[in-house]
Amino acid sequence: MNILLVTSPVVDLTTPFAGGTESFVVQLGNALVRRGHSVDVICKAADETNLFNTVSLSESAVRMCDDITSEPEGQKQYQAAQFGLIDTGDYDAVHYHSYYHAIYEYASLHERSNIVTLHSPATPRLSVVHTLNRQRGDDIYVAVSSRLKDQWEGVTGPGINVISNGVDTNYFCPQQQDRKRDFLLWCGRLCHEKGAHEAITIARALGKPLMIAGPCADTEYYQHYIERELDENIHYCGHLNSSELKALYQQATALLATSLWEEPFGLASLEALACGTPVIGFKTAVPEELRYDKGVFLIEKHAPQTWNTALAHCSEIDAAALLQFAQGFSFSSTVDGYEALYARVSE
Repeated sequence: MNILLVTSPVVDLTTPFAGGTESFVVQLGNALVRRGHSVDVICKAADETNLFNTVSLSESAVRMCDDITSEPEGQKQYQAAQFGLIDTGDYDAVHYHSYYHAIYEYASLHERSNIVTLHSPATPRLSVVHTLNRQRGDDIYVAVSSRLKDQWEGVTGPGINVISNGVDTNYFCPQQQDRKRDFLLWCGRLCHEKGAHEAITIARALGKPLMIAGPCADTEYYQHYIERELDENIHYCGHLNSSELKALYQQATALLATSLWEEPFGLASLEALACGTPVIGFKTAVPEELRYDKGVFLIEKHAPQTWNTALAHCSEIDAAALLQFAQGFSFSSTVDGYEALYARVSE
C-alpha cells in the first residue's frame, strides 16, 4: 500500500527525539517499509538513515504576519494550506499524528476517510480540534491506551479504537550479564506535568542517586525545580538517544515514573520493563495496561512509606519475567493493528 503519515510542517523527526510521538512515527514508518509498503511522512526533517520518504512543505517567500498573527504562525498556516492542496488520491491510507489544528482544517478538502491517532490527553485546544474533525467526516480514531480512549470519548463521543503503543524487545532487552548499578532513573520531557521534581524528592528520601534524562521543554521549570537541585547525587544526563537510554534502563535499580498528569501510555515504563528494570510510579504515570504486579510498584505521592516498600520489592524482580510481560506489547502487534485499519480505509 501507499501510505502517508502526517505530523506537522514544523515537526522535527531527527534523533534524539523531542518526544514519544516523534519516536513512534519514525518507528512506524520504518516498520511499514520493511513490510513492503511505500511510506511518505510529512514533517520538517528526519534522519537520512530512515527507510521512508519525507515530504516537507515550503514556507512562503513573503511575510505572512499581520496585526494578530505572528510570522511563525502565519508560515505554519501557509504550509497547512499547501497540505490541503495535495492530491492524496494516490495514497491508500492517510494516517494523522498531528497536534496542529490547521492540518485537520485543511485535511477536510481531501474528502476521504483517514486514520487519526490520539497520542496525548484532551487539552482544551485539542478537544475543540478533534470534536470538530469528528463531526466533519468519518475518520477512524485510535487512542494509544484504554485510559486515553475513555478520556477522549468523554469529549468527542464513543467509537474510538485502541491500539497500544509497543516496544521492540529485540532492541530493548536485559543485558546478557548482570551489570545493575545502584541508582534510580527518571526520563521524559522536563516540564511540570512530567514530574521530574517529584522523582528528586523520592530519590533523596530513599538515599539513592538519581539520573535524569530528557529534553528541556520548559526552561523556567528546569531552572527552578531541577537545576538548583543538581549535585553529586542528582545528575542531569541531557537529551539522550535511544542507545544511551537503553544503557541507563539496563543499569538502573528502578525507573521512577512520576508524571502528575494521566500519562497516555507510558512508553518509558514499558521500555524499562523490557530491559529487566522495575518501575516505581504514581497511578497517574502508569496506565492499567502496564501495571504488572511483579515489576511495577505503585506509590503514593504523600506516603513515603510506600516508596520504601516499593524499593524493597525491586530486589526481588525477575528480569526475564519483566521482558516476557513487555513482549505482550510488541511493536509488531502495533503495526498489525494499523495495517488492519489501512485495509479498511483503502477498500
